Amino acid sequence: MTVKIQKYDSRLKHATLILLDGIEFWGRPVLPDLPESTGDIAHTVLEGERIDTIAKKYYRKGSYRWVIAHANNLGLMATETIVGRVLRIPDPAVVRKILLV
Repeated sequence: MTVKIQKYDSRLKHATLILLDGIEFWGRPVLPDLPESTGDIAHTVLEGERIDTIAKKYYRKGSYRWVIAHANNLGLMATETIVGRVLRIPDPAVVRKILLV
């Protein structure tokens, strides 16, 4: 069974709802690639920062942490960061066009 997610900015809109032995659960989202863009930002992680706080800084929504995790191959459930690591923050216009349509 497949369910259409109405909320445009949910990563689950790229997943399917699976029914197995009478239990429903979301499958792993299959997200499209985010090509590099001239509008991308290189962010060096500072002490105390998490992916959600970085997402809030650039996208105004901490819940968009999954976009940063996806772009940097961190796994969609990533929350921790490494101080000094440089993260690619995809251009918000590209994110809207590819992931949030």
